[in-house]
Amino acid sequence: MFKPLRLIVVAVGLGVLATACVKTEVTTYERVSGTAVDAAYLKPGTDFSRYSRLYAYPMEIYFPDGAQIDDGDIERIRDIFHDAFLTAIGDDFPVVDKPAEDALGVRASLVDMQTSQTPSDLPQSLALLVKSGQLTFLMELTDSKSGEVLARAADQEKAYQDPASAEIMHEGMEQAAERWATIFRGFLDRNLTKQN
Repeated sequence: MFKPLRLIVVAVGLGVLATACVKTEVTTYERVSGTAVDAAYLKPGTDFSRYSRLYAYPMEIYFPDGAQIDDGDIERIRDIFHDAFLTAIGDDFPVVDKPAEDALGVRASLVDMQTSQTPSDLPQSLALLVKSGQLTFLMELTDSKSGEVLARAADQEKAYQDPASAEIMHEGMEQAAERWATIFRGFLDRNLTKQN
């Protein structure tokens, strides 16, 4: 949702035919320089201007195995990010509840890597983008109708500190969420077609 210099995604056909043929498809994503995030990859030829609305997938949150985080904290973190992003987006880019031709799919993941231990349920495609000791925000942009991945980005939060309490953790998450929401809004303003 990558290799350091160039991301290569390989999709292998699920069915094995009697002839034992397997179809392999390779899509290359080019690293984008000069962005506000640590790493951004874009499928060549992508035109975001055909999108004017957003389709949001539920945010995924990953913590290292054994982390003392309860369900209430996870829901509060989701709410913090939900509120920050909706505030930043405003009414210019409506969020729809189902895929549509003009809706850009947005999948966000948060990985708390305050320790060196990688969460065991973290997909390999995400594990390649995170660093130990960092809170990492990942975003994948797709065509909501086809599911085609158009871009991926990763950013480590520099100001976030290992929280001494749940309240400090939430304050740090609020600051991180506002920063990332502002960056995302800037991307939308530069690339998508606004409503109105």
